[in-house]
Amino acid sequence: MNSARIWLLALLPLAAALAGAPCFAQASHPSAPKPQELELSIIVVRSAEEGQQILERLKTGELFRALAAERSIDPTASSGGYLGKMDPDEMRPELRDALRGVAPGHVTPVVRMPEGYAILEVMNSTKVKGDAGYANSSQILAASATGSVRYGPDISGFSEAMTALSKFPKAAGWNQDLRATCQDRTQSIADLIQRLKFILDPAKPEARAGHSELEIAQAHYTLAQLYAYQGDMDPAVEQYHQAWEIAASSVPEAGPRLEEALGTAYLHRSEMINGVYKSPGDRCLFPMRPDESYRATADSEQAVQHFLHYLEDSPGDLEVRWLLNLAYMTLGKYPSGVPKAYLIAPAAFASGAGIGRFVDVAPQAGLVQFSMAGGTIVDDFEGDGLLDVVTSSSGVCDPMHFFRNNGDGTFTDRAAQAGLSDQLGGLNMVQTDYNNDGCLDILVLRGGWELPERKSLLRNNCNGTFTDVTAASGLALPATSTQTAVWADINNDGLLDLFVGNENGPAQLFLNQGDGTFKDIAHSAGVDRVAFTKGVAAGDYDNDGYVDLYVSNLSGGNFLYHNNHNNTFTEMAQQAGVPGNGHGFATWFFDYNNDGWPDIFVTSFYPSIDESLRTYLGLPHRAATLKLYQNLGNGHFRDVTAEVGLDKVIMAMGANFGDIDNDGFPDIYLGTGNPSYSSLLPNVLLHNEGGQRFVDVTASSGTGELHKGHGVAFADIDRDGDEDLLEEVGGAVPGDRHAFRLFENPGNGNDWINLKLVGVKSNRPAIGARIKLTVDDKGQGQRSIYRTVGSGGSFGASPFEQHIGLGKSARILSLEIGWPASGTKQTFTDVGKNQFLEIREFAPDYQKLERHPFRLGGAKKDAGTLPEGRAAAR
Repeated sequence: MNSARIWLLALLPLAAALAGAPCFAQASHPSAPKPQELELSIIVVRSAEEGQQILERLKTGELFRALAAERSIDPTASSGGYLGKMDPDEMRPELRDALRGVAPGHVTPVVRMPEGYAILEVMNSTKVKGDAGYANSSQILAASATGSVRYGPDISGFSEAMTALSKFPKAAGWNQDLRATCQDRTQSIADLIQRLKFILDPAKPEARAGHSELEIAQAHYTLAQLYAYQGDMDPAVEQYHQAWEIAASSVPEAGPRLEEALGTAYLHRSEMINGVYKSPGDRCLFPMRPDESYRATADSEQAVQHFLHYLEDSPGDLEVRWLLNLAYMTLGKYPSGVPKAYLIAPAAFASGAGIGRFVDVAPQAGLVQFSMAGGTIVDDFEGDGLLDVVTSSSGVCDPMHFFRNNGDGTFTDRAAQAGLSDQLGGLNMVQTDYNNDGCLDILVLRGGWELPERKSLLRNNCNGTFTDVTAASGLALPATSTQTAVWADINNDGLLDLFVGNENGPAQLFLNQGDGTFKDIAHSAGVDRVAFTKGVAAGDYDNDGYVDLYVSNLSGGNFLYHNNHNNTFTEMAQQAGVPGNGHGFATWFFDYNNDGWPDIFVTSFYPSIDESLRTYLGLPHRAATLKLYQNLGNGHFRDVTAEVGLDKVIMAMGANFGDIDNDGFPDIYLGTGNPSYSSLLPNVLLHNEGGQRFVDVTASSGTGELHKGHGVAFADIDRDGDEDLLEEVGGAVPGDRHAFRLFENPGNGNDWINLKLVGVKSNRPAIGARIKLTVDDKGQGQRSIYRTVGSGGSFGASPFEQHIGLGKSARILSLEIGWPASGTKQTFTDVGKNQFLEIREFAPDYQKLERHPFRLGGAKKDAGTLPEGRAAAR
């Protein structure tokens, strides 16, 4: 066998199950006949190499169930890996593909999936019956579909690029060197593209010798994916076309999915040609107005034709129907031009209330960047009372941005001057003051969804520059795959500790030793469970004065770690009633109903457009919804998801909370998406109506960005008394870069107060400090409003200063601050509203701060002309 053939076979999903695409699965076509259910077991491990070792052991006769119990990181390990009876058509595409042709009693190759590397066993039914020790058949792998969840093809090249990097020879310690990581990523893709071009070169027929039509079609498809990954859509479309043409005659079962892929590629190219990624304006906001239609329409018209052709055989496919509707929007023909049989009416997305329309002013303000998925921090890094904006990008060659607030409504990127331009990559970030010097530091998190990479702890030098102290602090090793971490003082010693959630690896808990270094005590603390963790949060859920931890996992149940007051924790999720939804992502503690007890919110994540559309169309869900757990105040929670209107499936990634209308109740913004270019769903703004229910106000507010939403922050960036919404938009691949969004709040008539707390015995930024405001306001009477100092959600960071809405015509009766390290409480009365205050721990009084409002984009606002409730202290 020649070397070209060996390389090509290494790419095929049925050979190595690594770089393949779900397009070639016959069972995935909605109109295909249903296969019989299979009795399945599974082993999931952390690396392809470990998977191959297990395959070799299986070949020598070792029992699958014994190896599952010994080596699998999936929740089914305790039951010998048993999944029960499953319909392959209802499983994740990569698992479904691997099962094709596998006979009972045999196993699949190693399959790459988000949670790790899997091996499936198709069991003999006689082997299962009465076999003690196996789990109930209702026990289903979280990585598989729930019910019959419909997963579309991933048109982005993300998986192919990941496979190229994982197979690429890398030097020892490569993932500790940010520039080496960049070089390896770039070279690995270039090498793979050259190999594929060699195989497919018409001038070299010998390179194709011995390849089946399926293999050649797959090679075209893989090459198309790699071009699409880079955003080179002209050659990508050409290669998708060639794969589709081969499939039409030789691999007909692959045709429908390839047609959807081709339509998606045309639609993405149409967006790029029309400049909606770099200069989105309102063209990326749903619903798109007819006057925002595209000028260059040829590619959108091609997309329409491919989607229509696909729907002739599969008229009920919601994903392709939705893409068809979007394509008609770009042509200015929605809804009237959409064939009635396929129309998804705009009424399905109508807002349940109106809170005013937000306007994106990022370009005018100088917040100009064009990036992939990444993190956002909004806070005062220079101590001048102005909120700066720091962003990262998951692109491993992309530098950080440090947008300094100029105080006149504009920002200037000073990353180079701050020493941050050499910090490459980073899917998320979170701010801190780990050394209590009064200057905010930055932690950059890397490797989420991908290979392990080192973190970066960036010490603020209090002079406008930062120093990378990762290695010296003890946070560099080992490199992990993560996007989520939270700073919290777990033992009330006044020093901020760090909890990190990792993917397919044990969590880390770094105890701050007070000398600039950290020690990982996760094992002795009892929090080093292995999971595919996507979100972590800290909060004192039982109000005992010690912070607890909540961990959201993509696969399996979530963890609630109760603080035992001695640097150890006890896992209480099931007992407390907060097990999660099995597909967890972003999460946080917040008091949504202002009863003084922190509640828990956690999103679910299914890369399924179909499931998200079911929320809008009122169709039954096949997937787990968001979850809101109300704290009952006795150590237990109650699932109130349905009664507050959050029983929705929203493909949420970046997420945070804030008070968009100053009514005192926290609202929610969810950035949506997955790597595929077909993942075009509006980001979602949910308004909290008095702690009773959440109402979708996306359409009326103008915040329904259709592209991938990541780092999200709420902040009064222009100091006018209401919270604006900032979001880093961009996908997981270079071809899906997008401009930053700054949605300016239109204002409201409610009152507010802004509090900056400064710890003395407690940690300096006052993380974990508790605020209670008792107010008397119009229509509400006397009530209390509760906040805890932190950066908000687990994907995006709001300022540590707390902007708190008070309601209409409010009068503050009392302001109470509870400090975590000292356990002391400060109480103030006769506090004025609509002003900025600083409160230091132990101080007998507060200090008024000068904060002047300015117009985003330039020119200071006249506080006297602001709407009622928005005047800032002068």
